[in-house]
This record gives sequence, structure tokens and C-alpha cells, in this order.
Amino acid sequence: MAATRITIALNAKQSQKAPLLLPASASLDPDAPGSCHSLVVKAALSKLRLKKVNRIFVAGIGKELLSQADWKDALKDDITLLASAGEAYVGSVKEGISHPHSNPNCPVSMLAKKAPVDELSVSQLETTARTLPGLIHAVSQPDLHPGTKFPIGAIFVSKGWVHPPLIGGDIGCGMAWYKTKLSRNQVEGDKGRKLAEKLRGLEGPWRTCTDREAWLEDIEGSCSAGGDWDNALGTIGAGNHFAEIQVIESSSMPKNDEFGLHEDEVVLLVHSGSRGYGGHILKEYTSESHISLKEGSARMQEYMKEHDKACRWAKANRDLIALRFLSCLEPGEESWRLGHNPPNGEYIEDDDTIREARAKIQERKVVDIWHNNVERIRWPPGPPPPTSSSQDDQTSELSMNSAQGPGGRDYVYVHRKGAAPTYNPSTNIPLSIVPLPGSRGTPTIILRPIFSDATSWGFKNALSLAHGAGRSMSRAKALSSLSQKYKNPDVLLQPNSASQSQGRSSGEDVQGGTWVICDEKQLVWEEAPEAYKDVYAVCDDLVQEGVAEVVGWCRARVSYKVRNDLR
Repeated sequence: MAATRITIALNAKQSQKAPLLLPASASLDPDAPGSCHSLVVKAALSKLRLKKVNRIFVAGIGKELLSQADWKDALKDDITLLASAGEAYVGSVKEGISHPHSNPNCPVSMLAKKAPVDELSVSQLETTARTLPGLIHAVSQPDLHPGTKFPIGAIFVSKGWVHPPLIGGDIGCGMAWYKTKLSRNQVEGDKGRKLAEKLRGLEGPWRTCTDREAWLEDIEGSCSAGGDWDNALGTIGAGNHFAEIQVIESSSMPKNDEFGLHEDEVVLLVHSGSRGYGGHILKEYTSESHISLKEGSARMQEYMKEHDKACRWAKANRDLIALRFLSCLEPGEESWRLGHNPPNGEYIEDDDTIREARAKIQERKVVDIWHNNVERIRWPPGPPPPTSSSQDDQTSELSMNSAQGPGGRDYVYVHRKGAAPTYNPSTNIPLSIVPLPGSRGTPTIILRPIFSDATSWGFKNALSLAHGAGRSMSRAKALSSLSQKYKNPDVLLQPNSASQSQGRSSGEDVQGGTWVICDEKQLVWEEAPEAYKDVYAVCDDLVQEGVAEVVGWCRARVSYKVRNDLR
């Protein structure tokens, strides 16, 4: 194959350009040494004086070159490639260029008004919605922020296709709330710090391989991923994952609701996923050009089996994390003794004992939701069936999977990458509460999803809500700008000024800090409250859009992050 003559130009100033000859030996794989991608980047830095190159587009088309397949389709003599420092494509975009089944007119809905949204994340949202095959609806939550290639805080609805990258590598990642028997007095002030000290050392492997396999047995069978991945069972993981001990400061939920959260209760919020297992699945099913999987294909069916198993693994992981925490927080409870590894290394428990411990954890669980997954449902969503006592009854089953639904409804795939569902997928019953956490020193807001004719019974928000405050600062920027502020691994954080002022204006006292247990200093900086949006602004957008209401809020007293020996 002969060398390829191309022109490179600045995306932001396309009059500034330079010729480039790509040798025949250059790889089309963007990640390979000496690839076409790396040669274009190098030329843009040296010839066009661009300080950094984050994206490359095809001029006149707007196609972003992300994969080996993209480069293979686009590369030919005399094309012009635009180097971008991160900004969206500049120029008109021709339709129908990415895939024969793409939808250039896919509707995109933005729920953010008060919460700031980065231009790059909007570009990623629109590009994804209108270039991947089969997409019919896309929604951004107020916590929308840029991902590596695809946005986080978004929901994509597709017909006939499943897109693993729109779920991401941490399949099954989500949050679960568990009740504790602790009192407010036991977690306030310096007592909170002493309590936090009891939690050190919980990130190591839990018990034996046999015990881990027993924990991973459920009514659907085993969700064991094998020894390599199961070794991480019961550990939180890096990044934005955490476990928090929280106090319910305000709640309008009825006191007789045993599954609700009530003032002065102390709860444990666990945020974790499938650890390395989910990333392994994503890599297996998105190599080279396999970014989208056609419905009914053998590869798609195999992916869905692995996806579903990873989601179950992630739930079992959150339950085991809760068991390990409760074994420290409530040492007198006999049910939690399995949370500790015996100091003498003697493991004599049987499978029945392990199953009983997991059943006890379920009794403490208030809610458990996935943030990264795909679900097959009927679309568009409809109101409860006429047999329900009232269409305004939040406990009524939603009309989503029943074949008796409104005419014209088809099965679709709802992809969530950083978004909270508004219903229980196994029952189609609306969730009574959903957590909306800030970051460490900021409150977690308790939301109740709203279904109404005004929101087309969940169509407006794609049956989803924001899963948190959302990043406002990249990890790299947070690391460089906040490293001088939080110098100690254990630090008492005060609420950031934005959330503090918002809280005071609504009558909520958010004074008081959060004890952070984190041996990895880099995470202390990367996950600082200032690196995230104002959770109240995100919440206000959801309320203004009519898709949720506030029923209370929590204050974190202890926040536990990953230990540096298990990154």
C-alpha cells in the first residue's frame, strides 16, 4: 500500500494547515506505536503549534476518529483532518456518515439548566446519539460531564443494537443504602474519627476462594467470575467509589415506613461495582471494530450474559462491603462475624452460614441501584395499567414490559452510563427513593422519582435521574490545583462554599465536616468537593423538570476511599 497524502488543520482555525505524508507502514490502530493517529498528533503539535491534541475530526464531515475502524474508513488521499484541543467540531456536519443504521436526527434532550455543563460533554452526547446505530433517544442528566470518548451522566435508548461502551467498563456499578444500629451521638465530632479508625484494613481479599464462591450464589445461580476477579470481592475500588457513614438530617418519609429513611438514623451508603471484571468484559467485546452489537447476534447474546452476571456480581460486592463495614460498626452483632478474616487463618464456616449472613444484609438494605448497565424494556414507557387503583399511585406497576402496552411500542435497550434508574427493573415498580450524593463534604440528597403525564411517564428523563453531582474539574486539574489544600490522608472536610450557601438558603444546616479515610493521597485531591458540581444545582434541575422531588437529605460523617495497596 502506498503512502497517503493528507492535510492537517486546526479545528478552531482551519485556515492554519500543513501537508502530511502518512507512510504505508503506519498502523491504523490509534493505540499502536507509530500509528496514523500518533503521527497526526505529532505533526499538529510541531507544525501547527497546538499545545495539545485531544480529538481528530474529518473536515467537511465532522466524523471523529476514535477507533481502528474509523481510521480505516476515513483515510484516503487528499482528505483534511482537523486537530482539536478538546473543543467540538467546527463546521457543518453531513448526515448519515458513521453507520448505515445511524440516526442523524436522533432527538437529544438536556435536563441541565442551573448545573453547568461542559461543551465537550455536549459534543460527545450529540456525536454519540447521531453516529452509533439504532439510537432513537438520548438524554443528559444535570450531572453530565465528559468521558474519555462517551459522556458520563447520559442515557441512550437504542432499537436493535447494544453498545457496550455506553455502559462502560464498570458494569453494574451503583449505590446501595443499608441501615445501621448506630446512633447519631456515636458518629458525631471526634467520635466519628474514632469510628473511622476501626475501618482501616477492609480492602484486603475476603476469606477463601470457596467462601467467595458461596457468597456469589443467588437464586439465579452462581455469578462467580473466576479466581482472578473474585479476589476483589468485598472491596470498594479506586476512582470515585466510596463507602460513607451518613446521618439522616431531614426526611418527610412516613415514620411507619420500615423501608424508608428517617431523621437521626445512621446509614451506610456503598458506591462500588464489578471491579476489574466489568472492564475485562468491555475489552473482550469492543476490540477493534466491535463497538456496537447487533440484536440477535451470537456476540450480542454472549455479551448480555456476561453483562447480567457482572451486574449480579456488583450487587453481591456491595452487600459484602456492607457486611465488612457492619462487622466493625456493630461488633456485638453475631450475624456480622463473617465480615472479619480470622486472625489465625482458620476458616470453618459452611455455605449455609454464608447464605444466612447475606440474607441478614438484605434485611438492612433500603435500596440498591445500578448506574452502569443496559436494560431491555418496551418503549416508550406508559402509565400503570388500568387495573391499578390510581395512575398517580407511585407503588403501581409501570407499563413497560407488558405485551399489553400501548400500540406501537417496541422493545428497546436503555443504556445508562452514570445515571440512576427510577424503577425496580425486576418488578417495574417505581423506586420510593434514590440517593443523589455530592462529594464527601457535601450532602447526599434523598430523591423520589416522579411519574406523570407531564413527563410522559418517564420518557422525558429516559426513566432515569442524575447519579451524583458530576465532575466539574478533570482529575488532572484537581490533582494539580488542590494538592496543596488537602495534604493529609485523613482530613476533616467542611462543605464547599456553593453547597453551603445553597443549603443555608433552604434552611438546611450543612455545617460539620466529614472524616476521610484514604491512604491514597492522589484520590484525596482528585475526589475533593471542589472537583464536583454543586449537588443542589443538580437537584434543582431535576425538580424544575418535574422528574423528581426532594424527600430529605443526609450528612456524611465518615467517607472511606480505596487503600493504596489495591489500586
